[in-house]
Amino acid sequence: MSNPQNHVFVLMGVSGSGKSAVASAVAHEANAAMLDGDYLHPRANIIKMSSGHALDDNDRAP
Repeated sequence: MSNPQNHVFVLMGVSGSGKSAVASAVAHEANAAMLDGDYLHPRANIIKMSSGHALDDNDRAP
């Protein structure tokens, strides 16, 4: 490794505030990977969110 320093950036904000757009632009400029937390949900939750429905407490239960 030419640069032993690793950095992690966490971008948080309310729904619809542009987090994904900003994170994508920053990752592109930094030649870095971006991980969108929405994709860590179970598939059923992703489908629900994609159809415009908000998750409820039952959807978030472990």
